[in-house]
Amino acid sequence: MKRFLIFLAFILIFIALGIVNQDLLFLKSQYPDMKVVFYTTEKPMSNDHNLVFDGIYHQIHCDAKSAAKVKSALSNIRGMSVSFQGTIKDIDYILDFYKVKVIFETYQNQIFYIYGYSDLINAKAVKIDDNYVNIQLALRKNTVTVGAPIILGSY
Repeated sequence: MKRFLIFLAFILIFIALGIVNQDLLFLKSQYPDMKVVFYTTEKPMSNDHNLVFDGIYHQIHCDAKSAAKVKSALSNIRGMSVSFQGTIKDIDYILDFYKVKVIFETYQNQIFYIYGYSDLINAKAVKIDDNYVNIQLALRKNTVTVGAPIILGSY
């Protein structure tokens, strides 16, 4: 019986880690046409994808279909973002999906921004105005961009 309980405890831990260890690629099933950008501090070994160096990060651009494979070949990922055609309903869906605690919202230059924190996002949080943020969402016209921990590129 003791072995069974230990086994059950390990199973529950692995399940819990699987649930908590999420990133933005989990949105692929809802938004299969989304574009993905990874931000790394090291240039990737492979040139099989669209690569841009912005002076700080190497940006690796790919589609949702190849994102998991691209991510597995990268090291020192400092952030990622996804973008797709959407509306405020999609923002609400993502906030609910990741159980985001909204830290603050702002509207500037015709872009709606939300900064939040989610225990379900596997990204190191950044401190903004004495609050920890690990997810940022932006809605510009009909484009939704989501970044973890924040959006490091364009909207």
